[in-house]
Amino acid sequence: MNDARREKLEHELAEVEAALRADLLRALPAVVESGSLLFVNSEWNPHGLLPHWIHPQAEDLLQQARACVALREVLALPLAGSVGEQFLTACAEAASGDEQRRGPRRLAEWLLGALREPR
Repeated sequence: MNDARREKLEHELAEVEAALRADLLRALPAVVESGSLLFVNSEWNPHGLLPHWIHPQAEDLLQQARACVALREVLALPLAGSVGEQFLTACAEAASGDEQRRGPRRLAEWLLGALREPR
């Protein structure tokens, strides 16, 4: 990949990750309060919930997170600890059959903490 292409993709990644982070920072406090299903979406919907039971932003956040991960993969950047990877991890845990999994409130608290930590 040439330098101009890489620079363009890095800029795009920075914008997409910043937008995802901002959207999550706005949405997560309400999830902590209400326990709403922000982490349930078309990819992780273990109980086959009807669309009106799914958080209105869930699908948009999923698409943003997937875009972040895809750009990191193209750029050969690490995924661990990235905002996209963290949101997808929360979604996977919410949908898991693990009896010890965190509920939406605890997942939202964890993700808020992770997003607020200095990078």
